[in-house]
Amino acid sequence: MGYRVLVTGIGGPAGRSAARYFGGRGTSVIGTDVREVDEKADEFMLLPLASSPEFPEALLDLIRLRRPVLFVPTVTEELLTVARLRPEIEALGCAVFISSHKAVEIANDKFKTAVVMGEAGVPVPKTLEGSSPREAVIRELGLPLLAKPVFGRGGRGVKVYDTADEVMKEDRSGIIFQEFIPGEEFDVNLFIDKGGKETAAVALKKTVLKEGIVGNAASVERASKDDAVDVARRASRLIDLEGPLDFDIRFKKDGGPVLLEINARLGGNSLSAVEVLDALAIAFENGFSVKKD
Repeated sequence: MGYRVLVTGIGGPAGRSAARYFGGRGTSVIGTDVREVDEKADEFMLLPLASSPEFPEALLDLIRLRRPVLFVPTVTEELLTVARLRPEIEALGCAVFISSHKAVEIANDKFKTAVVMGEAGVPVPKTLEGSSPREAVIRELGLPLLAKPVFGRGGRGVKVYDTADEVMKEDRSGIIFQEFIPGEEFDVNLFIDKGGKETAAVALKKTVLKEGIVGNAASVERASKDDAVDVARRASRLIDLEGPLDFDIRFKKDGGPVLLEINARLGGNSLSAVEVLDALAIAFENGFSVKKD
């Protein structure tokens, strides 16, 4: 396939998966990260942190210079900026499959996700703001419970508290408290095209978690879990998500699925859910004229 694909964050699981997938198709991959990484790409370029004021123009300059025709953003922190820049990116002849700025803002914010989904009847953990009195947190959520960043990814900063003393000592800012859901965890991967049609759906069971009982999956296996997929579908329709999507879903003791988090981007385990990558490639190839090198 004689075209260029830009993949950000190739040092991370999602970026690595995308780079390997498109590289395996014979596509020329331009990989980026904020530092030098071991992952190979046909070309590699450094980009500033997504939080840097230099990031938007650096990204647009890269697209102008290297002329990729498909952009696969995989870094959570950059998604709001990419969603805002989508018209400019596409005006440069580069396709990007990403949700609206409003939808990404909800997905990136774990408190907003819980509130919006809960009010619409999508099952979510009981969730309280980090400023809540600790006694109320313990009383309403019970023990064990979770404390985690409002904005974050990959299990970073997630803590499980088993005792009241641990909860009382939690003094971080920018966190939420959540009910701990004890059952099996699944990674649901979807692809929603620009017309809102779902063209791929795969559930993966997280067989080992890097942090023991929370965090990223160290290993996954494909699973038939229609109820988990249904929760992901309901969430995606509620806020009009688009493109490759990744949902963390756990099951309660009574067997009911609960939505933990939404990643409005390609998932880190997508090579085990290759149908989503196939759907992304097909949507691009069917919807955009491919520029040959």
